[in-house]
Amino acid sequence: MDWARRIELCTVVVAAVVVVVGLWYSNVQTRQANDQVRNDRALAKVGQITDRYTAAVGNLGEDKTDVRLGGIYALQRIMQDSRRDQPTIANVLATYLRTHAAKPPAKGQDVPADVHAALTALATRDTTRDRAFLLDLYATKLPNIDLSITATSATELHGVNLSGADLRGAALSSTDLRGADLDGADLRHTELEDAT
Repeated sequence: MDWARRIELCTVVVAAVVVVVGLWYSNVQTRQANDQVRNDRALAKVGQITDRYTAAVGNLGEDKTDVRLGGIYALQRIMQDSRRDQPTIANVLATYLRTHAAKPPAKGQDVPADVHAALTALATRDTTRDRAFLLDLYATKLPNIDLSITATSATELHGVNLSGADLRGAALSSTDLRGADLDGADLRHTELEDAT
């Protein structure tokens, strides 16, 4: 084989190696760029959830019922969107209930819409996301509350602390109350058909 042929072959091999190395480097750069974009999106999503959470919690302290309802529904949506935030949000809503349902409604009045919405959000949450969260509705006053039609499936209140709660006349049909603490709860005239 003559020198010209060898040089030509070496040139082709070197060119092929340069192309392969270039493709490899380009692939690495593209992968790193894609990883960075994914990380940026994840951070943006966390930031959006944090902003939504902050605004929703702020709405809970407002005077107008419709603003508080908006905050409750926003928190419920965040619970659905963010598995890791559910226990925190459920705790906020439970605290809201213990605070806003500490006294029974005035005679002839129903449970306020915001209290009902918060209880519905808690009762219809995906309990598999709760981790160590245990629903505590100690001494809440929820007479005549109707949870029988709030969910397409059974309402989830298993393990809930309802000790001392006022549930007179409540509609709790198909509600899962397994392991619930009902010590001292007022259950007179409570509808418990198909409750477990």
